[in-house]
Amino acid sequence: MTTEIEDPVVRQYRYLLATCPVDALQPAHLEALEALDDSGRDAVLRAVQKAFVAGDRLRPGDIEAVARLLVRGERRAPGEFRRACDPRVLDALAERVVASDAVFGLFAGYADWNGEDRAPADLGVDHGVVRGRDTDPAAEAWAHARAFGAGQLGIGAGPG
Repeated sequence: MTTEIEDPVVRQYRYLLATCPVDALQPAHLEALEALDDSGRDAVLRAVQKAFVAGDRLRPGDIEAVARLLVRGERRAPGEFRRACDPRVLDALAERVVASDAVFGLFAGYADWNGEDRAPADLGVDHGVVRGRDTDPAAEAWAHARAFGAGQLGIGAGPG
């Protein structure tokens, strides 16, 4: 039996996702996405789309919306983005988020953290860049299917 050791930067990133306020995480992800190259931003967007079935109309350059979807999606369903993301891209994103100015000083409890993901949060539905709408019917349907176990039956599950 082999146990894979978690990269320390990814662990710090998980800590931030689990403990930081959204108003610090979104700017940190915005800063990180700005620092990634086009292929990195594209890979992050594809992982967000796969993990949260949201943001289909977004492009890799829509970094504010991608950052918002990623942070809110991880709060709603902890670990989904990390599982959907290519490990190399996750490492690069995590490195940049951890080093960002927006999260400076937010590691106070890291030494005592048990490594647990945050419990899922009900933050409502985020529909990306469409302004003036309160809900996204596709995202609501996906969330409803997930809540009632339809994901286990292959309903609402994306390819892959």
